[in-house]
Amino acid sequence: MLKYFTVGTMVLLMLSGCGEENSSMNTNSNTSEQVSGSSGIVAGSMEPSLTLETKENGKVTFQYTIQNQTEQVQTITFPSSQKYEYKLYNEKGAHLKTYSADKSFVKQEEVLKVKQAEILEYPITIDQLSPGTYKLDVWLATEGKGDYKTTIDFTIE
Repeated sequence: MLKYFTVGTMVLLMLSGCGEENSSMNTNSNTSEQVSGSSGIVAGSMEPSLTLETKENGKVTFQYTIQNQTEQVQTITFPSSQKYEYKLYNEKGAHLKTYSADKSFVKQEEVLKVKQAEILEYPITIDQLSPGTYKLDVWLATEGKGDYKTTIDFTIE
């Protein structure tokens, strides 16, 4: 009987020791993220951003990203093979182009799981632009909560 009690006690001590070690490891990793200034989890939302990458001969390339800044895995549902949508406007606010206007997409639902701090990236290229100032609105072509819309103004010289 004493043998079982001793073995049981050792197992409990080992399990409780593992739990303490993991919690101290988590504390240290959080501290190192804060000190190093990494782009880990900061706030509590899915953060969209739109960056102008290149601009030449009336052709511009953007990088549209969405980063999961929450503490949970987020689910994004796409009702078709289209992942994003955009609308392009000139400096007077006139609508010039919609991404999906001249495209076809497969009508097949896709569910995407986005882990904590994971980044979705979509390159966007628009060509045949005349000199002028433009506004580009971009968002995910999702179903349900959140379209993660963002806007950028840019100039073609």
